[in-house]
Amino acid sequence: MIRHSRGDIRTNRSALPVLLFILIVFFSACSSPPKEPEPVFTRRNQADSMMAQGHTMTDSLQLAAARASYEGALDIYASLDDRSGTVSALLALGRNSRAAGDADSARNLYTHAEALAVQSGDARLIRDAMNHRADIALRSGDPVTAWEYLDDTTPAVTDGGIRAAQLRLMGSVKYELGSPDEANDYLSQAVNAALIADDMNEAAQAWYKMASIASLEARFDDAEALALKALEADKSGEYGPGIAADLRALAIINTKSGDIVEAEDYYRRAWLALRALGRTDDAEEARSELEKMTGEPVVVP
Repeated sequence: MIRHSRGDIRTNRSALPVLLFILIVFFSACSSPPKEPEPVFTRRNQADSMMAQGHTMTDSLQLAAARASYEGALDIYASLDDRSGTVSALLALGRNSRAAGDADSARNLYTHAEALAVQSGDARLIRDAMNHRADIALRSGDPVTAWEYLDDTTPAVTDGGIRAAQLRLMGSVKYELGSPDEANDYLSQAVNAALIADDMNEAAQAWYKMASIASLEARFDDAEALALKALEADKSGEYGPGIAADLRALAIINTKSGDIVEAEDYYRRAWLALRALGRTDDAEEARSELEKMTGEPVVVP
């Protein structure tokens, strides 16, 4: 049997803190999740930045440039086999095509996005893709098909901005199918879901649709109150296109209710907001309405 001298024991004891430190570092490294390789992390960040650039350019209707940015992001996500990013890029490209007036291309892109989402088994990705398919069907004048996409509860998403979008679209479809009370009920649920999720963009869209319905039904006080809620929600999110749309809606509502002074103010603000976004045609339309009201040329202040 090998025996250690007292000196050996004293040396081993002095080494214990170092040994313990090494063991702690080792086990900490083993227990922490593995870090993503730097090149992958960098490329994913690059794709995310390209998506953000695409959204910014879409807001100002620079659709060709936005499309190129989305396509670059799609290539990166696909090369990384990032299913969520790929689906998001396909949906963005679909919205780009729809904004450019190519509904067929939008449908095709949404279909590809849904197929990938289904393969992933991610309920939120699937619902997001189906929401987009419902939206294009509704915009194409087919609320029945839109409802089929929206009323499919498999898989079910019960909260968040994606659920809020589903409820908002359900409200829009019900209104098109001639059920305004059901429409407002779904839209109210959409607002609640959006506020819980702190998704002010979705809340604004639901309030905007409710304001539109109230205006069509000549409930102008309700319409103005709802449009103001939409405006405040879009302001809180600093969403320029939404702000411009809300201002224009308020101008139309006040025109219909006979409050010309307020209508002029809202048209003027909408015109300036649309100009700032680079939405030339919409800005000119707002300016034209303002000139009809005032009887005077409207120029940049």
